[in-house]
Amino acid sequence: MSNIAEAGDDATPRPPEQYRLADVSITIRHQTSRGIPGGYQIALHGDGTAYLQNTDANPVKTELHNSTAAIIELLNDFYRIHFFDLADTYAKKKQVLLRDDGLVATTVMKMADVDSKKLCVQLADYQKCVTIINNEPAEASQLIAKIEKLFRH
Repeated sequence: MSNIAEAGDDATPRPPEQYRLADVSITIRHQTSRGIPGGYQIALHGDGTAYLQNTDANPVKTELHNSTAAIIELLNDFYRIHFFDLADTYAKKKQVLLRDDGLVATTVMKMADVDSKKLCVQLADYQKCVTIINNEPAEASQLIAKIEKLFRH
């Protein structure tokens, strides 16, 4: 299944329109600031298998089974929030400043050594990942919270 761009579109790969549920994978990787414990990885697969594993010195893995309906609902959420159109990272913060001479300047600050969550969705051979910093973009951050909830009873 190929990702053909529509006429007038740029050459950005787009998600396939058809793929097997078994070829779906949703992952989250939470990375903490240097030296702070609490990192983890979550993986949900189209075959219903899922796990949460911490990335501390003594990793603990929690497995669960997801329903097909839960995976389809999450995929619909990815489309609802326009996930495939989001920037790949939110590690840069832009700010507009007014200088003394009346000139407006845009500055870019790279957010270094902060907690981040990388949310990825794999649909057959297409993959899109977005790195979320400081809960931005909010829609992707809310989707992560929904996925994390699956592991809390």
